[in-house]
Amino acid sequence: MTLSRRRLLQLSAVAAGAAAVGTGTVAEAAGREPDWAALRKRLHGALLQRNQAGYEEIRPPFNLLYDDRCPPAIARCTDADDVRKCLEFAAVNTIKFAARSGGHSYVAYSTPGDGLVADLKLMNRVEVRRNGTAVVGAGARLIDVYHALAAEGRALPGGTCGSVGIAGLTLGGGIGVLMRKYGLTCDHLDGAKVVTPRDFRVRSVDPGSDLGWALTGGGGGNFGITTEFTFRTVPAPPRVTVFVVNFPEGSGTDVYGAWQDWVTAAPREFWSNISVLGGPNPAAGVPGCLLGGEQQARELIADLERRAGVKGTVSGFQEMDYLGAMDFWSGSLGRRRFAAASRVLAKKADPARLSALVTGETKIALEINPLDAAVSDVCPTETAFAHRGVFGDVQVYLSADPDVDRETAKHEVNDVQARLAEFATGGAYVNYLNDDQKDWATAYYGVNLPTLRAAAAKYDPSGVLAFEQGLSPRPV
Repeated sequence: MTLSRRRLLQLSAVAAGAAAVGTGTVAEAAGREPDWAALRKRLHGALLQRNQAGYEEIRPPFNLLYDDRCPPAIARCTDADDVRKCLEFAAVNTIKFAARSGGHSYVAYSTPGDGLVADLKLMNRVEVRRNGTAVVGAGARLIDVYHALAAEGRALPGGTCGSVGIAGLTLGGGIGVLMRKYGLTCDHLDGAKVVTPRDFRVRSVDPGSDLGWALTGGGGGNFGITTEFTFRTVPAPPRVTVFVVNFPEGSGTDVYGAWQDWVTAAPREFWSNISVLGGPNPAAGVPGCLLGGEQQARELIADLERRAGVKGTVSGFQEMDYLGAMDFWSGSLGRRRFAAASRVLAKKADPARLSALVTGETKIALEINPLDAAVSDVCPTETAFAHRGVFGDVQVYLSADPDVDRETAKHEVNDVQARLAEFATGGAYVNYLNDDQKDWATAYYGVNLPTLRAAAAKYDPSGVLAFEQGLSPRPV
């Protein structure tokens, strides 16, 4: 298995992180058909039902393993008032509800097959203010956010899959290529507008409030439906150098062992992750992104090769501007067929033990992202994202062939994750949702779980947003 740029982008497409914006159920359906016509009349946007023109174009979730999800109705919300009306309608009719930004929920929680979906994609305005803050609609895709910011000379740390929605990424944390320098996406949240099910109000949320804190990594759909974000941005870096280094079969152990020391010793202006690629003799692929010029990037590559004792093949080596780099990493915006899970490494891993997880696994890769530098400058309770002061996150990723069914794919991933959990004891990343995750609440939220549960109970006391891996109280 070789890490081509296309393969890297397939991994990164899901690694961008995309939790469900919100999904839930108040109770079992009351045995009567909701009055969809009445809701349609109240909305500014369209309400599409099964077999209606336009429904199929917006229905599919990102993950093709869950392509069987067909919600009875999808609302094309155009403003926060549409979201409020949809949320209220779901509560009154005791039906499942989900708000969807990019639709990248790993297990399609944002596309329930038996509920109402509030699709936010039309709420995609991006406004960059003179003071450097950016107001972003919850339906904006990352690539559109990056283009709007770059036009004003600004940047925001975020994920590498351009079709991911800003909402899911932010609410789950938001890892990406600028994070060692600038931290997570949620670290830049400066305010939001949220529709809360407690009173069906559109609230302007201050970052210092309990609700504002909960939005900084507390997971999508747990407290309300966020319709707008305000971010503190940073100056766009004038020069960015990108590359991918592929290392041969049999080098996975040595390259990973070298990489984990190399990346943490690198300047904060540099980001890299590593994919240990499964097979009889695991290989490795190492992408890199430097906020600087070509010469320094070449020196970094040479240092990694020296540490690993293995020569790699460099591809995609380019110096460009910030927007060019974001476009480079975004790649194809198409859908994927995959199963995945994650574990957080509290400390560096034994290289042989880690690569052994994918020895013989020809369809599985381990993608490891560092969570050091600026990410770990923040203490675990300062934001809702608790995975601070750790080494990194490991994503177990399986690219599923068309003839592989969902349960088979999940079983293969879960088997690897279970063995990984024996030494990766730091929890799991909520934007890499796994519906079989053991002790999921503690794994995702760690020390912040009690405070997050309290916020969910406060703003959603009736459990309108309760779902399989949600924090709202489960309705009786």
